[in-house]
Amino acid sequence: MKILLIPFSFLYYAVISIRNFFYKIGIFRSYRLDAKVISVGNITWGGTGKTPAAAFIANLLFGRGLKPAILLRGYGDDEEILYSKLAPAIPVVAGKDRVETGKAILAGRSVKTILLDDGFQYRRLKRDLDIVCIDATDPFGNGWVIPAGSMREGMSSLRRADIFLITKVDLAHDKNGSKELEKTLKKINPKAAILKSSHSPQYFYRLSDDKIVDGTKLKNNSVALLSAIGNPDAFEKTILSLGLKFKKHFIFRDHHWYKEGDLKKIENYCSKNGIDTIITTEKDAVRLSLVPCPLSLVPVLVLRVQLEITENEQGFYNRLSGICTG
Repeated sequence: MKILLIPFSFLYYAVISIRNFFYKIGIFRSYRLDAKVISVGNITWGGTGKTPAAAFIANLLFGRGLKPAILLRGYGDDEEILYSKLAPAIPVVAGKDRVETGKAILAGRSVKTILLDDGFQYRRLKRDLDIVCIDATDPFGNGWVIPAGSMREGMSSLRRADIFLITKVDLAHDKNGSKELEKTLKKINPKAAILKSSHSPQYFYRLSDDKIVDGTKLKNNSVALLSAIGNPDAFEKTILSLGLKFKKHFIFRDHHWYKEGDLKKIENYCSKNGIDTIITTEKDAVRLSLVPCPLSLVPVLVLRVQLEITENEQGFYNRLSGICTG
């Protein structure tokens, strides 16, 4: 199937390359807002840990009095709800035209910093800092651009980045792999700072009432996983790292909107196979909570994770301080 998609990947690559070239020479215009703009994005389609990274940065900016707001693309309201959990003090606004939406944010709120979610490919809005998240467990997929692969642009576009945030380093198959990835990134863009991070599990809470559950008591449970995310393998590794085992992983495509039929099939499977606990991600929890008839026969637990910078933390703070005080 991927072989059949290769011609379309060449076409996509040509269109994106021409578009980037037009921005570079000024045929396509980029606009500047009257605030500092920090983009948090990626070069592959989903699964890089962009949302926890953006929430981490937003909370950090808020703690330093830099009054951030998060600006989303607006392709669904699940991201807005998720940010309300991960960064509850930060205003979140969505809009397809993020130049005009950004102007509206600044006109109606006391905001000093705009955090552009999924902004690496959004060239219409100028930014002061470009952060690119790269998943250590699967940095560039098979190397092909969409649709034959998961790359959203060619590797040369990484020259635009100011910071590479390598995520999920703790889950990488080969611990030396992150070093090789670092060498690759330095070769492409030697001026960019390179950070390493992990997605640290914090606790489990019940989907039904948000109450925290003692994770140590789950080791004797019969568990199934449920996810519709870009990198389900990383979710599995995180669960296994906690000493938990699972019998089944219900995997849906990234950004899947759950339907009642999906949940009925899941509950039927769990009932027939003696599964007494379902564990899901916070992204999935948002979409599950929007289903009119949610899962009720089997308790659903949500895993809260938090990004932690494990290498070159000071380098990140230096870059951040440089643009926010400059």
